[in-house]
Amino acid sequence: MNSSERSLARSYSQEDVQQILNIALAQHPSADTELSYKQLLEIADELRIAPDTLKLAESQWLTQQGATEKFQEFEAYRRSKFQNKLGKYTITNTFLIALNFLTGFGVPWSLYVLIFWGMGFGLDVWKFFSQRQGQAYNRAFQNWERKQKIQKSITGLIDKLV
Repeated sequence: MNSSERSLARSYSQEDVQQILNIALAQHPSADTELSYKQLLEIADELRIAPDTLKLAESQWLTQQGATEKFQEFEAYRRSKFQNKLGKYTITNTFLIALNFLTGFGVPWSLYVLIFWGMGFGLDVWKFFSQRQGQAYNRAFQNWERKQKIQKSITGLIDKLV
């Protein structure tokens, strides 16, 4: 048995095939170009995938893409909210420390504000960097999503009235 016959006799699992095809598509010279739906149908046909199965897979993929986009929007919202809190903390405490030193009082009262507010801000930092999954994260995402839907419906209602 020569090497070409041995390579034809190999078998791969579905996961292996997916990984090999992903690598091949990424290295393909025209990898920057997109495939048309017709080309997708042709590939599915060559792999003996029924058109109905392909449509179902495409709808599942679109659903996953929508969910991924929503999570990315939520992460951007969380990041902007965190940056806003950091800015307020930094500006306010810088002002208070400067005021404390300019007034010349012996007791550094501004450090108490810095420390106590800093403890609360430390919890926000911990939430932002460590909670990217789990129940608390999912609850925060659901609350954000609910607020987005309410805001969108109110905006739509106002647009209809105006």
